[in-house]
Amino acid sequence: MAKKVNDTTQTQKPTNSRHAFSDPEENAGFLMWQVSMLWQRKLKNGLDTLGITHGQFLLLAALSYLSTQKNVVSQQDLAKHVRIDKMMTSKILRTLQKKGLLSRKKNKTDTRVRTLALSESGEELLAQSFKMVDRIDNDFLMNLGLNAMSFQDDLRNLLRSNAR
Repeated sequence: MAKKVNDTTQTQKPTNSRHAFSDPEENAGFLMWQVSMLWQRKLKNGLDTLGITHGQFLLLAALSYLSTQKNVVSQQDLAKHVRIDKMMTSKILRTLQKKGLLSRKKNKTDTRVRTLALSESGEELLAQSFKMVDRIDNDFLMNLGLNAMSFQDDLRNLLRSNAR
């Protein structure tokens, strides 16, 4: 589009008033979404070789961690720790139970609560998964070099300041 300014002709980029950015990559949210999707695809490809999803890995890892912090770990504890919906947590845990990776038992004092524990095969798969995820994460963040630690600190700060 040509626009006459002071008797000289200049070429201007067309603008669309409906969009705040002339280039989507100027938007941090768009970039975070793209990076997140790329990272999740890489994790999916790796974890597929072990027969679990990223959500399943996260719940197994959270159960392992919380088991070191508490004597009894419930579905609600896991959902809160991982920050996913209770119903989704329950669905994933049922799948993990069918795979023999954990046990879900009714709590003796409150039958509405399910007490969780990793099985031996769950612990073995989790150990393999940790190695896989750690390698994928390291490969993914390698280009950040020493900034990878700062990036992780920034992510923690974003999570803390926005998780309400």
